[in-house]
Amino acid sequence: MYVRITSSGRFYYKEGEGKSEHHHQDDYQIQLVYAGKARNYFDGQPYDLESGDIVFCRKGRYPACSATSKEGVKMLEVKFTSADESVQEVLGGIDTKFADRENQIYTLLSRIVLEGQRKALHYRSMSSALLMECLLSMNRLCLEHSLPLYESNPIHQLRRSSLATKSEVLDSVDAYINSHIGTSFSLSQMADECGYNQDYLYRVIKKQTGLSAIKYINLVKFERSLSLIQNTELSLSEIGWNLGFENLQYFSRFFKQHGGIAPSEYIEKVRRTTRTDY
Repeated sequence: MYVRITSSGRFYYKEGEGKSEHHHQDDYQIQLVYAGKARNYFDGQPYDLESGDIVFCRKGRYPACSATSKEGVKMLEVKFTSADESVQEVLGGIDTKFADRENQIYTLLSRIVLEGQRKALHYRSMSSALLMECLLSMNRLCLEHSLPLYESNPIHQLRRSSLATKSEVLDSVDAYINSHIGTSFSLSQMADECGYNQDYLYRVIKKQTGLSAIKYINLVKFERSLSLIQNTELSLSEIGWNLGFENLQYFSRFFKQHGGIAPSEYIEKVRRTTRTDY
């Protein structure tokens, strides 16, 4: 797979500033907002962007953008070309707009920009390799939108924190749930040990995830069950026991409710492959 980067950089636009409509005749463009808000247009269609959002412009399109927040907007941008058919297949699976809530794409784009600035030995080859990883990761992120819940990462999709800030409250909740995941605990116990008022804790969970505390705890448990199935050789009964379920029947009902598939079917899909050749 071959890609050639034509430009990269960090850009800051004040409120109302940006780029007027122009033609991307030969190159593709990735833009990631990491502070502030903006409105982008592609062939006249608007897309409102906030921190963590990515827009992908294909060649041949007519993009434009302007900052819409008082503090302006900060963006990472990479432009590139490629005639490689295998790269075209990857690009075909990337949406025009999607979110990078775990900083994965932000980190890769930042490294590409830094390579271009420093121009160290083999920086072009390194930048191209980083961009290819970035495009493959973008393809996977977009693919998650069309997969059933059990194939995606439900907890990470719920996080709506900006790239610049991360909730210490939710981090402490996650730490408590993960350390007590195999035991029975009350919501008041969790609030006390996390060091927060119970009502305040509930409001934070609801605001950041859109879920009640109980539903959020259950999704954390579901995510752990996915990890145990994917990364261990434990039986379903052992996994259920590790998650605090009294028997396999209760665990199976819980898993199917959240994943839309019986755990016995899922474990067969995940563990039947014993060798992968490239």
